Amino acid sequence: MNTIFFEQPWIVGVIGTVITIVTLYGWAQTGNSIALKTGIGFALATLLLLIANMFIVTDAEQVRTWLANTSSELQNNDFDKVLKKISPDCSDRVTNVAERMKNVKFTIAKVTKIHSIEVQSDKDGVTAQIRMNAFVAGESNGISAKVPRWVALTLEKKNREWLITDFEDKEPQHEFMTSSDLTDAFSKSLQGDR
Repeated sequence: MNTIFFEQPWIVGVIGTVITIVTLYGWAQTGNSIALKTGIGFALATLLLLIANMFIVTDAEQVRTWLANTSSELQNNDFDKVLKKISPDCSDRVTNVAERMKNVKFTIAKVTKIHSIEVQSDKDGVTAQIRMNAFVAGESNGISAKVPRWVALTLEKKNREWLITDFEDKEPQHEFMTSSDLTDAFSKSLQGDR
């Protein structure tokens, strides 16, 4: 529910506006004071939710901002800033990528599509699972390359900062190829051919 209220304010705005217009139209047609009060109430509630949205930043919104900042830092080759975003409890894969990253001079580093951001809170803290596509271009040891990749990141929130704990990358079409909708459609088409 927080996702609707605080991460997708346009839904609240559209629904609130439609209900307000309908109730005020009902008041204009009937003169019923209850419809007028209801319309004003919906207008105020919609306005308050939209104002609250400007001041409340959810964990998923923080992660989106973190991704944009980190890709910008990587593109600018600010490795010190990027390395500070790695958890001391990170996996070996993260450590290996961090070591290799130091040998690359990046010219482009950007997130091209975020497939999902799943934030979980429990007694141990807050973690985020991110599935996305990214694109990097750069040079290492005199060899230039442009590399699109599918990336999964695991982040943990410590002292109000998001830190990388795990990293996985695959071919850029990985998300598409593992989509359950695609798998179901493919299976149904094979069954239809029989």
